[in-house]
Amino acid sequence: MISNSMTLSILNFSYLAFGCLSLAMFSHFRGAFKRSPNQTQSRVLYWSGWIILAASYYAGVVYQGFAYGSILFTGLLSLAGLLVILTLSYRAHHLPHFMTGSGVLGTLLQIFA
Repeated sequence: MISNSMTLSILNFSYLAFGCLSLAMFSHFRGAFKRSPNQTQSRVLYWSGWIILAASYYAGVVYQGFAYGSILFTGLLSLAGLLVILTLSYRAHHLPHFMTGSGVLGTLLQIFA
């Protein structure tokens, strides 16, 4: 049985991953930091987003099994995507702060789960 802290941890890491993937794009990075990213920053954000996304999927599969872990991951991915879209739409300059908090909270929940 998956715990609520594990579910929230996967949600936080999915939010962090989508935040990294969105900041890898020119317009979202510019909206958050008021400058454009260089090529290295864009690539690091892109690949770190995919790695974090894969790690959160792995965590769901390990703790819930392949079938239910995939379903759980898909649902949490949808919610995390919606939260990143809302953050970028209304408070883009706060996205890096929310990503930092999400990473810290997700790590703490993962440790104490």
